[in-house]
Amino acid sequence: MRRLSTLSSLSIATGVLSLTSTVSSQSSCKCQPGDACFPTTEEWSALSSKLSTPSTLLVDQRPMGAVCYPSDPLYDSDACSALNASVSGFNHVFLATRTNALTFLNFDSVIDQNGTLEGCPYFPTTSDALQAVCQQGRVPPFAINVTSPQDIAEGLKFASEHNLRVVVKNTGHDAIGRGFGVGALEIYTQNLKNLTIHDAFVPTGAPEGTEPVHAMTMGAGVSWTEAYTAADNANRTVVGGLSPVGTVGAAGGWQLGTGQSVISPFYGLGADNNLEFTVVLPNGTTTTVNEYLTPDLFWAIRGGGGPSFGIVVDVTVKSHVGIPYTGAFFEGQAADDDAWLSLLTTWMKYHNNISDAGWGGVWPFFSKTLYLTFAAQGDPFLRPEAGEVMSAFFEEAKTLSNVNVSLAEFHSYRSFGEFVVENLVEPTNAIGYNYTTTVPGNVQSVTSSWLIPRDLTAPENAESFAQVLANTTSSAVPFFVGGGAVNDESKAALSAANPAWRRTISDITLVGGGSATTNTGAIRQQLHNAIAPFRALAPPPYGGMYLNEADVLEDEWQAAFWGAVDGETEGRYERLTRIKGEIDPNALLVVPKGVGSEHWDSEIICRVD
Repeated sequence: MRRLSTLSSLSIATGVLSLTSTVSSQSSCKCQPGDACFPTTEEWSALSSKLSTPSTLLVDQRPMGAVCYPSDPLYDSDACSALNASVSGFNHVFLATRTNALTFLNFDSVIDQNGTLEGCPYFPTTSDALQAVCQQGRVPPFAINVTSPQDIAEGLKFASEHNLRVVVKNTGHDAIGRGFGVGALEIYTQNLKNLTIHDAFVPTGAPEGTEPVHAMTMGAGVSWTEAYTAADNANRTVVGGLSPVGTVGAAGGWQLGTGQSVISPFYGLGADNNLEFTVVLPNGTTTTVNEYLTPDLFWAIRGGGGPSFGIVVDVTVKSHVGIPYTGAFFEGQAADDDAWLSLLTTWMKYHNNISDAGWGGVWPFFSKTLYLTFAAQGDPFLRPEAGEVMSAFFEEAKTLSNVNVSLAEFHSYRSFGEFVVENLVEPTNAIGYNYTTTVPGNVQSVTSSWLIPRDLTAPENAESFAQVLANTTSSAVPFFVGGGAVNDESKAALSAANPAWRRTISDITLVGGGSATTNTGAIRQQLHNAIAPFRALAPPPYGGMYLNEADVLEDEWQAAFWGAVDGETEGRYERLTRIKGEIDPNALLVVPKGVGSEHWDSEIICRVD
């Protein structure tokens, strides 16, 4: 890519850009490269002069794989070899540092109705590589490599003036690829890395006498690995995500999309721990968002999805006293269908009791194998029943016919951060299920999920629910992150987080993917069909979907994401829509399956109403 130049290389981007350019000059469409309304080189130069450095604006950005295509001006055989050596091209930590790649290839590309990628895989896959073309796909041709809030503000003002599509990339780990968009201006926030530990934090504008709390402020580009390290060093704990190989951002979409954690049962959801945000609004104004200064926006931004209401510069969250944790690990393989149903029934018999005893975790299952990676507070346990009930499950599972329990043990960790890093970041230390191979294992990825109310997973429903699990043919990675503090119904009205969380223990998450040539359209349909039985058991608003594990084929996504709370005088999605209309009247920040996106086509280029 170049810093400033002509737009000649964009002519290589065939396919979707040529399709949209004929219509995007209309007032109801975003301006696209090639349209008369699209900014000139001189106008891009004027924007560059307002940014932090001459190199902040990236122009003529091409997909990362362009170096592998002989027909592309960026072709470089040595660079291609380096990109594809070993797993370097698919290393998700590496991909997070690139402005021109997301975590999964299918979100760099446009997928046509036949499931074919129109993009730029990291190496040509046609039989005649010399004829292969690196298409621009969804990789934004322009990017602002942000180092200050002013860079974001200038980018949003410029995009508003020129009617451009805006996308925001932090790490690029997202289930439906919100970080990229066809012909868009990308705001890249990974370099906002400030981390501040507060011993006595009081939100701006709080009434005199407000009790200060322990907190931590994280810049938008901070990863969970970095956040956990900082918290550990201060002998504190923050509620944060499971981050396989360090691919999840701590202060971006995880926070805005509600944020679930293995320790949510002890301290609540991410949205319950947010204290204050610094946000650049769509009009370019940098503002402090909290319950005292901007109560409506503070409600919306915590669970309303991002970046629908503004671009986060940093977030301040509660921190909690650092304590040891005990991990519980299990692996059981069933020899046949009957044994598999028996194992799942036994697990479901203990499911709710294990939650109530003080555990959080993940329980992947596939190929007639069930795994547990769980954590409880204390070493020894703060709640003795935690060890008792988990041990009871271990022992009963070992008695089942035709079930081989190859792992059932406890391990000690000095902190939650250490538990996450050793089991999800460092493969040499992982016990049982190796999460570090799950995420990098597929170049393309598809996800679906459903929040299951705890009455459906109660012991009296163990066999019937286990039968639904046994019938699931897709790989599942359910998150056991509800219960406890999450199930506090009084919190349901305090944020936009899905009220279904307040009834949930497990979030049933299904995953799929494949190589660069895999038809992800077919996998999307497969997972959508596979989640349907769970959805049927708990339709919205009784059940729902975790915003950060969205199913792109969910038609009733507004109800699935945001549900309802008894007694509210305004529907939750209606309230989100009203707040967005006030904050973003020109629909500058719209993402797929985000607030207001029902008025736009799938790539948020043209309005459809």
